Amino acid sequence: MKKKIYVLDDEEDILEIIKINLDSAGYETHTFSRPSLAKAELAKGCIPDLFILDIMMPEEDGYEFCRFVKSKNTLKDIPVIFLSAKTDEFDKVLGLELGADDYVPKPFSVKELSSRVKAVLRRCSNSKEETSSQSKVLSYKGLSYFPEEYRVNVDGTDIKLTKTEFEILGLFLRHPGKIFSRDNIIDSIRGNDIYVVDRTIDVHVMNLRKKIGSYKNIVTTFSGVGYGFKQD
Repeated sequence: MKKKIYVLDDEEDILEIIKINLDSAGYETHTFSRPSLAKAELAKGCIPDLFILDIMMPEEDGYEFCRFVKSKNTLKDIPVIFLSAKTDEFDKVLGLELGADDYVPKPFSVKELSSRVKAVLRRCSNSKEETSSQSKVLSYKGLSYFPEEYRVNVDGTDIKLTKTEFEILGLFLRHPGKIFSRDNIIDSIRGNDIYVVDRTIDVHVMNLRKKIGSYKNIVTTFSGVGYGFKQD
């Protein structure tokens, strides 16, 4: 299915150029010369996969439209790219702070814009897949890992893990056969409000093995490299 893109700009020639090029790149492009026209479509439930916003427009500027988008639960996760002749650092920073994913200055290259669109949509797709993966219940024989309940069950009995141990186990279960260095492990779990340093990884892994009992051998040490999950 084609990705749907809404482009808002008060210059008709720019809208036409963008539409021709994005359509030829395989997208479904809808153009609007005024924010109210785009809002009318949104009110009908026609939701895009990406917004491209000019800043200086009639009725309301792109910043205000971006605020509107980010204030709605049905729209807030849709990526936004600003496309504007306002190239001061302040304007770029403001756009990004409002939740925009990229900022392309005018005059622009249509090839560069198409490339930025592709990159933003790919990042968002990867992020959704990662979120979905991280919320999935994982099982191996009698070991079950429930990420949303923050719970691990071994042969019918819940076991208590520290937050770091829980995150390490989840990392290994999601990537069976992959070897993680200590730095890889730190980088992967640090975003979960965890403080961990290289020299403590070995201790966390040792404690994790003890707590999962008969399944301790699934957490494997790869000598001189790191750790990972190895199925029997």
